[in-house]
Amino acid sequence: MDRTAAASMPMTLGNSDADAELVERYLAGDMTAFDELMIRYERQIYRVCYRFVENRDDAMDLAQEVFIKAFEHLGSFRRESSLKTWLYRIAVNHCINHVKKHSQEFVEVTEHIGSLPASVQSRLEDREQREQLRRLVKQLPPKQKAILELRINEQLSYEEIARISGRSISTIKASVFFALEKLRKLVNDPNLKRAGS
Repeated sequence: MDRTAAASMPMTLGNSDADAELVERYLAGDMTAFDELMIRYERQIYRVCYRFVENRDDAMDLAQEVFIKAFEHLGSFRRESSLKTWLYRIAVNHCINHVKKHSQEFVEVTEHIGSLPASVQSRLEDREQREQLRRLVKQLPPKQKAILELRINEQLSYEEIARISGRSISTIKASVFFALEKLRKLVNDPNLKRAGS
């Protein structure tokens, strides 16, 4: 099958059916099938990695490492979950391990806004709030952060996150709740923010 036919596959087959067909082709020796899987998921996996490291080059390296692991272990993919779930699980676990190994310290830098027009000042304040939220999320434990990122940024269901993380749905819901609760406390208590910075 050429790339043109593969590109039209998602329209005729469900993604999991198309993924299963590509996995079968790869296992039968068609190396181009893995390339097609990579093309299909490279942006999603990159986004997951980027949310952990917030650096393009590092995220690209991590995503490549995720696909190398997937390539090496695709033969052991048991099909108990979707290929997407399996890839996300590899990505999340790989990124958690990377963050644990390379935990970084972040220094909070305050900008002096001065006398800027209200619309520019408002945009800067919005950006500042988003940056503050990112810094606060980085203070969460890696697994809790990963679950929150998958739920909010990747908009995955609790069921999908449970399959990716290998935990129960109720554990995932509790983890999201406690992560959000911790963020609320960090936002409302200036002493906690400073202690985590």
